[in-house]
Amino acid sequence: MSLNLRSIQLYLDVLDLGNFSEVARREGMSPSSVSRIIHQLETELGTQLLYRNTRAIIPTEAGRHYGESFRRVVAELDESRQQLRDREDVPGGLVRINAPVVFGQKHIAPWLSELFARYPQLQVDLVQTDDFIDPLTDAADILFRIGPLADSGFHARIVDRPAYHLVATQGYIDRFGAPASPRDLLQHNCLVYKGVIGAQKAWFRRPGGKAEMLSLSGSLTSNNAETLLNAALGGAGIIMMPDWQVGELLRQGRFVKLLPDYLLSPSQDEQVLAMLYPHSRYLPLNVRTVLDFFVEKFGEPPYWKYA
Repeated sequence: MSLNLRSIQLYLDVLDLGNFSEVARREGMSPSSVSRIIHQLETELGTQLLYRNTRAIIPTEAGRHYGESFRRVVAELDESRQQLRDREDVPGGLVRINAPVVFGQKHIAPWLSELFARYPQLQVDLVQTDDFIDPLTDAADILFRIGPLADSGFHARIVDRPAYHLVATQGYIDRFGAPASPRDLLQHNCLVYKGVIGAQKAWFRRPGGKAEMLSLSGSLTSNNAETLLNAALGGAGIIMMPDWQVGELLRQGRFVKLLPDYLLSPSQDEQVLAMLYPHSRYLPLNVRTVLDFFVEKFGEPPYWKYA
């Protein structure tokens, strides 16, 4: 029997993605080529691995068994390769990073030139998206997650517990006044982030008090935080954003903090900013290096914090 790693990896990709077309698109192949390779693998193994129909591709019992065995083989090979590379004590190779769009622009991209200057053998594949990313199915060595920290089976290195601020320009306040209570916001023009789960809510609470939720509204909703930020900087309205987005603008005096006596959050769940990375008996040197680099650059507390 002559199995090759390429065929095994394609088969695992088909199991993960559930169809030939998506695997073919990612690999720059035709779906028929992927199907042919899987058929050759079945011939080599002497058993059917997949049930194929027009709506789905489902592994047979043998297919599930071989899939589990193949994953162990691939993981052990990857670990062996990484151990051999790490013996040189020089971080190198590709690190795949996934991050929210604006956070990536503000707090990852600006540090990359220093990262490459310090570790010239490193490569980074940075994917920036505000879509929900499942760390168990999407290929990423480091995933920056902002929000409640669910038990994903991944390690989490918490960078920050973001504080949220309600802000506007002095020009907006001069024209329309400043709200004295959360309910006053219903009479103001609020610029609202709208993501995949809908329009952002605002939870207000005085220290030691009960939380109150408001649905803010105004002339602009957007799924892009930078669009809302730029509109607010132009005096268009009030925005609610975390300090990693507006901390520096508050320090510069370009924004004024509103309702400073209230604690503010988009959810009743604790919000964290964390770097997620896979469980591994032997975390690759290049991944450890990138994690440590960003922890160093962000600082403790992070440089974007606003008291």
